[in-house]
This record gives sequence, structure tokens and C-alpha cells, in this order.
Amino acid sequence: MNQLAGRIGDAALSMSPGHLVDKLLDWLEELRGAMALAEIDGLARSEARTKVLFD
Repeated sequence: MNQLAGRIGDAALSMSPGHLVDKLLDWLEELRGAMALAEIDGLARSEARTKVLFD
């Protein structure tokens, strides 16, 4: 999250407001994708542990 804030701060100094909003939306989409991957990984690990316990 700190990385995203840093990227926004740097971009704010060099971009027009409209372009900054577009970039912010792009970065939020990247963050959402990364969070989804982390959730999928967590579910896969949980499923693997459950399988080990019940096999």
C-alpha cells in the first residue's frame, strides 16, 4: 500500500488531473488483482492442509 501511495505522489507532480485519475484507476486494478491472487493462494494452501489432514 505504501508503494501505491508513493507512485500516486510521484505521478501527482507530473500529470494532469485527468491523466492522474486514469493512472490511479489502473493502479487500483493492479492492486485488486494482486489481492485476488493472494486470496487464491491462501485458499489453495488451506485446501492442501485440509487434504493432508483428512487423507
